[in-house]
Amino acid sequence: MYIRTDGESWEVEARAGGDAGRSKIYPCPGRQSAEILARAWMDEQSRWQVVTP
Repeated sequence: MYIRTDGESWEVEARAGGDAGRSKIYPCPGRQSAEILARAWMDEQSRWQVVTP
């Protein structure tokens, strides 16, 4: 699960199967909605990790 922003728009990417797997990107109106969506899809045992390019 990835949350990305360019400073104006937000999106959540759900990825299954690693780098070679499938992914789907969902646009969100803001940070809060992106976090809610990502949290809803994540397992309770998952931890947030900040990844920067």
